[in-house]
Amino acid sequence: MKVVLSSSISETDYELVKNEVLTSATGNQYEVLEFLGKGTYGQVVRCQQKGTTRNVAIKVLENDPRNSKKRDNEVSIIQQLSVENPAYNFVQAFEFFEHKQHKCIVFEMLRQSLFDYVVERESHCLPLKHIRPIVQQLLTALDKLKTLGLIHADLKPANIMLVDPIRQPFRIKVIDFGLSISVSEAAIDSCVQSRFYRAPEVLLGFPFNEAIDMWSLGCLMAELFLGWPLYPGRSEYDQIRYIVETQGLPASNVLNSGARTRQFFVPVRTPLLKSHFWRLKSRHEFEAETRIRSCENRIYIFDSLRDLAKVNPPMNLELDNTEALAEKADRRQFTDLVERMLSLDPDTRITPKDAANHNFMKLKHLDRYDFCRHVRHSVEIMEELSDRAMHFRAAAQAAAYASMYQQPIAVATAMLN
Repeated sequence: MKVVLSSSISETDYELVKNEVLTSATGNQYEVLEFLGKGTYGQVVRCQQKGTTRNVAIKVLENDPRNSKKRDNEVSIIQQLSVENPAYNFVQAFEFFEHKQHKCIVFEMLRQSLFDYVVERESHCLPLKHIRPIVQQLLTALDKLKTLGLIHADLKPANIMLVDPIRQPFRIKVIDFGLSISVSEAAIDSCVQSRFYRAPEVLLGFPFNEAIDMWSLGCLMAELFLGWPLYPGRSEYDQIRYIVETQGLPASNVLNSGARTRQFFVPVRTPLLKSHFWRLKSRHEFEAETRIRSCENRIYIFDSLRDLAKVNPPMNLELDNTEALAEKADRRQFTDLVERMLSLDPDTRITPKDAANHNFMKLKHLDRYDFCRHVRHSVEIMEELSDRAMHFRAAAQAAAYASMYQQPIAVATAMLN
């Protein structure tokens, strides 16, 4: 009996069947075992390589001719990133092939998405000492993308995978480059970013660059801390409304030049100054014009991003004043970094490199509390992360050296195991 693994596929998706064998151009055979989910422009399944015990994740791309350029772009970017050092925290792709007119990408098998990991926690949020190493690795990835002139354009918890929560706690990799584009090809009508993590310049149809990834990361940091999205708009109007109510109006150059500004804002004339300023349309005005209902989907409604620091104070700190002071100091620096990532002006938004040197990441603000449990544990986690990155770089250098002198690549492989 044929068992179709996904019941929600489109006409252009390949109908994946349990125990079906996908054969690559190199002769590797992969048996389909389990449906893992649907990514941008394709489905992902868990497979076992025949003749081995190795599990892999294979993305089978849909074959809609209208999306052929986007699919080719995704494959090209993944090929480019797969040759980079593992220390840059991108998912590793092993090979690419075609199966019945559908392109397939064979990835390493990763354990769990950050979204699922957080949802399974009773609190649905993470402490700062656990958020920090995740952010550090994402900054490393985003800095590399910036160097390569690439924008991920869909950074969110579902596209961040935990490698192995038990043996490598908080070791993450970035996945799903289906919406990724080069900075040189970014256009205001590009389909980029999931709504909750969409930068104001994208919402307003203003030219954008890799700074939109930093906006997404700021939203993600706040979400990990709160246990709920910071700006969970059910429509683009609500998305921009939430931003304005918390942070004020976007930068004037963005509003003045945005191709979509007038969908959400009204120009208010000032005859004496022979100029105008912008006012956000009221919910009633927007609903009357578009018939799109505005609704409230936030759990936390802030007057300022600084209010983040006041949410969910740990109960166990009441007994130890020093621990409480360390936690408060950490929260202040966390909030400051989020504010810099969520700068409404993309030109002043903090870069990945500068963010990696922020006090929150470097722990400089906690020097005076180095005897506290919170601080000791935070330092240990970040030191382990640094050691792991050095390990990957050393392995890559060994592989390069072995390749130069035609020595077995097994030297480098052994270092990674």
